[in-house]
Amino acid sequence: MRIFLPGVKQKKGEACKYSFQGKIKDYFDAEADDESSFVLEVTVRSIGDKIMVEGDFQAEIEANCCRCLRTFKQRINSDFSEVFTQTPLLDKKSTPEDLALETANQLTVSGDFLYLNEYLRQLFFLSQVYNPLCKPDCRGLCAGCGADLNRNACSCEKEAQIDLRLLKLKDFQSGNQA
Repeated sequence: MRIFLPGVKQKKGEACKYSFQGKIKDYFDAEADDESSFVLEVTVRSIGDKIMVEGDFQAEIEANCCRCLRTFKQRINSDFSEVFTQTPLLDKKSTPEDLALETANQLTVSGDFLYLNEYLRQLFFLSQVYNPLCKPDCRGLCAGCGADLNRNACSCEKEAQIDLRLLKLKDFQSGNQA
């Protein structure tokens, strides 16, 4: 994903709108399934040596629930706003990947193109939920028998086996009730 900066500079501060869409695995080097996709809407402005970028990133990916381990579709939405500083191109042999890395890590732009791939890859990973849940009231797995408590009842005995190290605590509890 690249934006031609001389075209943006000709607009003299007016907003230029761009849209990108595609498969996550093709753009972000992520281990995503074939169906995971994204949509990106970007507005770019140029004022002096500053390039202002605002956008909305939306993706749908496969995730595993942290409680029941089921796979489900998770939506990711992220708004972003960033100001990049345009610097002179020092090395004429820089590859687009090198320029994209510089853009993402230093928020600078060199040359005629603003390469957003690395910046958006980082945004994609940071936008993911750390402990995804298939639903807010997911009951998870039984610690004893491993049954998915959302689908089946637990097949454990009612009086679960007590850890021998904690056996004295059971005596303490029954001693307080008497």
